[in-house]
Amino acid sequence: MKKIIFYLMITAFTFAMTSCDSFLTEDPKGRLTTDVLFKDANGLDMAVTGMYSQFRESWRYVKTQMHVWCGDDVTAKNIANKARFAEFDRFYYNSLNVEMIEIWRFHYNSIKAANSIIDNAESMTLDRSFLEPRIGQAYIIRAYHYFNLVRIFGRVPLVTHVEVDYTTPLATIEDIYALIEADLVKAEAYLPIKHTVAPYFNNGINIAPGKGAAKAMLASVWMTQAGWPLKKGTAFYDKAAAKFKEIIDNESTYGYNLEPDIWTLTKHPNGNFIKEIVWGGFMNQNNGFAAAYCELPEESGGWGDVLPEIDFYNKFPDGPRKDAYFLTKVFIGSGANGVCYDWWNSATREFHPYFKKNLWREQWTSYNAKTDEYTASGFGDHGKTRYLFRYADILLLYAEAVAYGSGTINDFVVQCVKRVQDRAGIADNLKVTSGMSREAFQKAVLLERKWETCGFEMSVMGRFFTMQRHEILHLQGPDRIWDPKDPTRTAIYIEGQMPANPIYDTGLNPNVTLSEEYYYLPIPALELQIVPDLLDRK
Repeated sequence: MKKIIFYLMITAFTFAMTSCDSFLTEDPKGRLTTDVLFKDANGLDMAVTGMYSQFRESWRYVKTQMHVWCGDDVTAKNIANKARFAEFDRFYYNSLNVEMIEIWRFHYNSIKAANSIIDNAESMTLDRSFLEPRIGQAYIIRAYHYFNLVRIFGRVPLVTHVEVDYTTPLATIEDIYALIEADLVKAEAYLPIKHTVAPYFNNGINIAPGKGAAKAMLASVWMTQAGWPLKKGTAFYDKAAAKFKEIIDNESTYGYNLEPDIWTLTKHPNGNFIKEIVWGGFMNQNNGFAAAYCELPEESGGWGDVLPEIDFYNKFPDGPRKDAYFLTKVFIGSGANGVCYDWWNSATREFHPYFKKNLWREQWTSYNAKTDEYTASGFGDHGKTRYLFRYADILLLYAEAVAYGSGTINDFVVQCVKRVQDRAGIADNLKVTSGMSREAFQKAVLLERKWETCGFEMSVMGRFFTMQRHEILHLQGPDRIWDPKDPTRTAIYIEGQMPANPIYDTGLNPNVTLSEEYYYLPIPALELQIVPDLLDRK
């Protein structure tokens, strides 16, 4: 049979199912057929765990989130092996980029794994109270991946069964969203508020997505359809606001809260299982992710792949959130002979601040949060939970949906935003107020979401997707070319410490004029080599 990358069939593995760690750690004992997997309850749990092994691969690596470099919060140096990220940062879309196929392949692998459960589990003669929480997980996983694919690539093939029609055309945007909505309606109906058994419920929270995650996804899908490209407008913002409010009105029932100290997000091990997680990608030390190393300075044993835009960093409001999100000191040397330098010092390699929200602060010897100084190197942690949805996202998305819909911007809506702003510690003059006009409130909420979600490459409604649906992705040019010698910019480099040949933030591709043409990434060339007529299938 012809092998097509996006039609890769699910390989199911046997996993131990006794703890959160075993739920997330592959323990292969052979390839199992559907007759075995869907024979009994134990087999179904094996299939669900096999699905999560594929799901994990779709976000385990930063390279599967290449679109985030197109936003105004993240950049990459256009040098050496960083150039493959800088291509997206510069809007130099290259379908031959080696990372492109990874997004496509891993997403479709997860879809196929979910399809296997959806196709087979409904006919099992098991109690519905056992079946539905597991089938619901397959529906939300499939919806999540199609939601990513339709926003990253636009029209893609809809593969909805284990048996594949190899002449499948590119589906319309409307048809893809129709499937996503249908899947999420079923997920919301099937998933419990709280799972009751390990590994789906552990450490006091849902490890697998629950009803709250399905509601957050469905509301986000409606909000996205309100904007570009479908532009369904006010009615869909109103639907999204109502669904987000269902979560907020019942936060105690769902067990969600906003952590009072933003540093808790990076506190080990508490940050892995905080009540702020609405849906998380849970890891352990043995099957972790590479984001920590991607964010670290090379002098500290990292790779320096994911960097904050300097102009973005300069404009970021001061306070605990800025301290928690950004690393501004670079440790060079070792032990007592090492020295902490400010990021702009000529002794550093990149002349750049760094993200640190994916790092555990407890791993930093003699770390001082006030001065942001540390004296250790090589502090990466592969066990860090990735945040698909946090409760902070829900509060801000609800406020945005009300602001752009027809709802009243009342004290409750304002307070949702202020809860996040108060924790961030930003100045009172930057906070929203009940006396704002609708237009001013819209701008304030978008700005707050810009700061709160920056650099969270795994966020379902992250910065790139926000800029895309609000049609501002192509308007970021002037802020993307940052030159410390430019007198109109904030002076960051200290006199006498200016590098002889400073490396400025990566500029945009000078050969393109940004437009909505760049809102979608191209389908990977490798896929088109295997399926040459894919783009011609209307």
